[in-house]
Amino acid sequence: MPTPRVVWITGASSGIGRALSEEFASHGDIVAATARTMSNLTTLQSQLGSSSGSCTVFRCDATDEEQVQATAGAILSKFGGIDILINNAGVTYFKDFLNTTIEQFDEVMDTNLRGLFLSTKAVLPEMLAKGRGSIINVLSYAAKVTYTGSSVYAASKAGAEAMMNVLRAETRDKGIKIVNVYPGAVFTPIWHAKHLEQYGHQMMKPAEIAKALYEISCQPPSMMMEDVVIRPQVGDLRV
Repeated sequence: MPTPRVVWITGASSGIGRALSEEFASHGDIVAATARTMSNLTTLQSQLGSSSGSCTVFRCDATDEEQVQATAGAILSKFGGIDILINNAGVTYFKDFLNTTIEQFDEVMDTNLRGLFLSTKAVLPEMLAKGRGSIINVLSYAAKVTYTGSSVYAASKAGAEAMMNVLRAETRDKGIKIVNVYPGAVFTPIWHAKHLEQYGHQMMKPAEIAKALYEISCQPPSMMMEDVVIRPQVGDLRV
């Protein structure tokens, strides 16, 4: 059995984050699952009680600096380190540019960009001190192509891509892996019900993305998968 790794997964209460928690725990890793909705996290923890690994849950608003720092500190105190951070928390509104409110802009940017910045900043010093660590960012194929009705979401993901590319250049000689993952359409609650009903049969499943990310996390120290695009077999979905 490989040595269990401590894996912090944000946005773990549903969708890809929940599937990631299940996947990593099933392989014996120590999962620290965080989200804003504690009831969903408690259910997840209970369901994973029989896994070969473990899942401990922490309520954490990814946009709140104090909560993120406190959560990172609690994980470090309980488990002695963080080997992998998976930045997965994300929100969106399917609105065109003109009809997107300032409040919606702030929420999307705060969660998708600021949240990723805060959690990465919280784990990086400990990773640098021990000379190893992986930060896997669940971005979106929307950062690569033009999707109408998703301008702010695309901007947040493209901003995260740029920020993490720079961090990779700054830390690659210090043993840190920075992996950007760009999923296409995945069957998760982030979509409207009408989208899931019409296009769900063409979308990828959260468990499929989770398996791919687990394999990415197992690469040897000598190599780094820098950018991974994962798309439905049928290609882009125009919703």
